[in-house]
Amino acid sequence: MMSKILRIDNQGCCERRIYDSKKDLRDSLIDFHLTDCEEEDEKGLKKCSLNEICSYGDWSYKLISDEEAKKYEEVNNG
Repeated sequence: MMSKILRIDNQGCCERRIYDSKKDLRDSLIDFHLTDCEEEDEKGLKKCSLNEICSYGDWSYKLISDEEAKKYEEVNNG
């Protein structure tokens, strides 16, 4: 059984989004927060673990099945 990662914004500002892996989610959150960072902070952010980045930005995530991911994608697309 395959699985996906559901991104959850604990502040409710961004919609939930599906990722193929924790690495993809981590990379996306780094890109999202780079706009807020000074150059020195950027290097530190890129060294953070996924859980550290989630704490920094008040995010969480959940491992979901491919079937659950399809349901989220259907709601978001339509």
